[in-house]
Amino acid sequence: MPFIAMLAILLPPLGAAAVVFWLSRQQKREGRRSPLTEKLAYLPGEQLRRRMDVMSEKIDEYLILLVVVGPLATLVVVLPRVAWSRLSFTWLDGGVVAAALAFTVMTICKLVPRWRERRACHDGMRAEIATAQLLDRLQAEGCLVLHDLPAERFNIDHVVIGRTSVFAVETKSRRKPGTGKASAQVSFDGSALHFPGWNETRPLDQARHQARWLSDYLRGETGEPVPVLPVLCLPGWFVSADRDAARSDVRVINPKFKQPFLDAGGRAPFHDAQRNRIVHALYKRYPELDE
Repeated sequence: MPFIAMLAILLPPLGAAAVVFWLSRQQKREGRRSPLTEKLAYLPGEQLRRRMDVMSEKIDEYLILLVVVGPLATLVVVLPRVAWSRLSFTWLDGGVVAAALAFTVMTICKLVPRWRERRACHDGMRAEIATAQLLDRLQAEGCLVLHDLPAERFNIDHVVIGRTSVFAVETKSRRKPGTGKASAQVSFDGSALHFPGWNETRPLDQARHQARWLSDYLRGETGEPVPVLPVLCLPGWFVSADRDAARSDVRVINPKFKQPFLDAGGRAPFHDAQRNRIVHALYKRYPELDE
C-alpha cells in the first residue's frame, strides 16, 4: 500500500521531468538549427512584450504553487500518521490509482506534440518577423506592405501592393541540418523545393491557393481584375533556381532580394483610384480592435 501511494504521488512529476529531458535530448540529436543569422530589429512595444512574457511565466508559476502547496502540505502531515498495516487495498483504490496513471500517460502523450508545435510556432514567428522587416524596406520604393492578412479560415503572411501587381507572400521556416552555408542551400526546379535531404511541394501549392483567393477577393471588392502573384519566402536560405523555375507561377526567394517585387513584368501600373480601392479592400479584412 505505501508503494502504491508513493507511485501515484511521484509518477506524474517524474514522468513530466523524463519527457522534458527526452525531448531536449532528441532536439540535440536532430542537429537541426535555425538558418536565420541576422539580428532582428525590435517591433513596436517589443520590450514591454518581453516583460509581459516574463511576468506571465511568473504568474503561471505562482498559480501552480498555490494549487499544489495545499495537497503537498496535507500529504506531508498525513502520510507519516497513516497506519499502513491496518489499511486494506480495495478494488476502488486500485481503480483510482489506475485512473491517475492513465491520466498521467494521456497527458504526457498530449504534451509531446504540443511541445513540438510550440517549437515550430516559435521558428515560424521568427521567420515571419525577419521577412516582414525585410519587406517593409519596399515602402521606400513606393510599395505598401501588410502583414498577417486574415482570409477565409487561413491567413496570408504578407501582402505587398506594388506598382503594377499585388503579391501574396507565404513565409516558411525550415531548420537546416548542420552548419555552414552549404547546409542552408535550397534549389527550386519549378515544381519542387529541394532541401538538403528532403523535397517539398506543399508550400508552393499553398502560395498558389492564397494568391488565387486574394485575386478573387480583390476582383469582387474592386469590380476589376487585380493581378496577384504568389511568392514563397525562405528567410535564412540561399535559393538557387534553374531554367524551369523561371516558367513557374510561384517566385521562390530569400526576402533579402526585393527586385522581384519591383519588376513591372510588362504590366500597366495601378492608377491611384484602383490602388486606393485595393488598399481599402485589404484593410476591410482586419477585425475591429476590442475596447
